[in-house]
Amino acid sequence: MQSSRLLSRVLFRPATRNSSSKVNFDIPAMNELPQPKGDWKTNYDALNRRYTLHLLLGIGTLTGTLIFGKAAGYLELYNDIPEVPADIKSYKL
Repeated sequence: MQSSRLLSRVLFRPATRNSSSKVNFDIPAMNELPQPKGDWKTNYDALNRRYTLHLLLGIGTLTGTLIFGKAAGYLELYNDIPEVPADIKSYKL
């Protein structure tokens, strides 16, 4: 019983360091935080232009892919519904 407990303790113990490195550090203060600089709106507008460009490029790429796939015959959209169902002789009624 004791050997199995010892074996399980050795094999399945968590891989921790058990507080091996205790470093004294200064408590951070509010003065150490980064200060905002410049106008937030200019940065926001620049990022918004960039994200809008990425969105438009993605939509254009998707549209171009769908058009090319349809034109090349890779996509079948099944938008041609027949007036009368097909008469297939192998179907049993």
